[in-house]
Amino acid sequence: MDNRLSSPAPHPAFRYPPDETLEDLRQRVRRLLDDKAAGRWALLRAEWLYDLALLTNDFRVWMQRVDQRYDNSR
Repeated sequence: MDNRLSSPAPHPAFRYPPDETLEDLRQRVRRLLDDKAAGRWALLRAEWLYDLALLTNDFRVWMQRVDQRYDNSR
């Protein structure tokens, strides 16, 4: 089974600055994956929070690009 946490980024040329919250969530998911006694709901919730944080961060990065292109088009 593929592990999403260790897969390479789809766009390695553009790296946004590391976010402490994203890293904390990633480590929490990793700990729950390694903990055999962790409940399924706890793992599901942690993965959901991590995915949501990634999505909102990607949206933030996209909006920064849009803003930069808009400023340059004037």
